Order: sequence, then structure tokens, then C-alpha cells
Amino acid sequence: MNWQGYSGLLNHEMLTKLFERIPDWGNDTTYLMCGPEGMMKNVETLLALRNIPSDKIFKESFVQGTIDKDVKKEAVTSSAALTAREVTIRYDGQEYKVMVEPDNTILQSALDQGIDLPYSCQSGLCTACRGKALSGKVKLDEEEGLSQSERAEGYVLTCVGHPLTDDVVIEIG
Repeated sequence: MNWQGYSGLLNHEMLTKLFERIPDWGNDTTYLMCGPEGMMKNVETLLALRNIPSDKIFKESFVQGTIDKDVKKEAVTSSAALTAREVTIRYDGQEYKVMVEPDNTILQSALDQGIDLPYSCQSGLCTACRGKALSGKVKLDEEEGLSQSERAEGYVLTCVGHPLTDDVVIEIG
């Protein structure tokens, strides 16, 4: 069976289309959301525009809070080991060279260069961006998404990864 519904990023336009399909049950409607922070902010914005009372909105984040992420990012960014480095990414039968600046992740650098890598939460929890570091060292802002054995085998998450050495080669998929 092929999916016939909407697909893609839940941006304002997509959410508006989906919202218009919800029956109007008046004040008895409760709105529940769960997902990445960016998606939930989009939903919250739409609900605010629709004058939905905040006591009818409940959310559960599957990502770590932004305060903790900011503290971790500051710690990583201030690290003397982080400098601009070239990373080799092997994905889908291709090999890409990506320059990663100290304030950027491997995934974001690849996306900025037009390389369409797999990802989802961009918080280091869902593992959609997981790859295996064949060489070099990668610092992760967040390690909760990987098990101890995955880390020991060399797996990294490109969405929270920063190259620490010049010889980083990551195989994805």
C-alpha cells in the first residue's frame, strides 16, 4: 500500500493544511505534540495564531533541552582541539570532501555544501545520521543516541559530530 497523505517537513504551510483537516470539536479539543524542537515550535506558532488556549496544548520533547545543548556546545566550541578540518564522507556510493568549521557540525557542513545526507532530530538522539568513523577522531556534543558498544565500534552521529583530527573518514549507510 502506498502512502497517499502529506509528506515532508512539518513547516507552517504543511501544518496549516493538516490543521484544516481536524474536525472542530470546540473547547473539548486537546492538542498533543511530540517531536524535534523545531517542529514543535512550528506547531506552537500555528496554534498561537489559531488562538488555541495554552492549557489545551501538551508537548513531550524527545530531545534534550536547549539550555543543556547550549552549555555543551560552548564547551565543545571553546575546546582548543576544534579547528577547521576536512572530513571525508562515504555515502551512497559517493565520496565527498567536506570542510567543517569549528562552530559547525559535520552534518550541517555537508548540508551547507549541498550533500543530501540522512538525518532527523539533529540532536544526537534518533541516530538517523549515524555513520562509522573508519579513521580519525570525532567529538560528539551528545552521546546518548549511541550505545557503549556502538561508540566502541567507531560509530558517530554527524549531527552532533566535530572532527578532532585531520584524517576523519566516515562511512554512512
